[in-house]
Amino acid sequence: MTSAPRSDLLLGEWLRDRGIELVYENSAHWVDIARATAKSLAMKNGSVSADEVLNACPRPGDIHPNATGAIFREPCWIKIGYKKSTVATAHARVIGIYRLK
Repeated sequence: MTSAPRSDLLLGEWLRDRGIELVYENSAHWVDIARATAKSLAMKNGSVSADEVLNACPRPGDIHPNATGAIFREPCWIKIGYKKSTVATAHARVIGIYRLK
């Protein structure tokens, strides 16, 4: 773990990234399965979003919802767009659409 940066913007990004790391450490098994599912869907359809991954690989009740943010945190992904989530609990938040590099 690196020390926290000094500027507020960088600190916010660092806190976000550190939070995702911590959630991944506690949910690695499911995140790894979700990542494999995301890659399979992207190869089949050309692109994929978290909604599609969650539809194909539901998050177990004991996995924190923030673990979903770790799915696309690999260098093999490129964000190609955005859409509103169709998952009711996401409250129509905007999510990324990804494709494999």
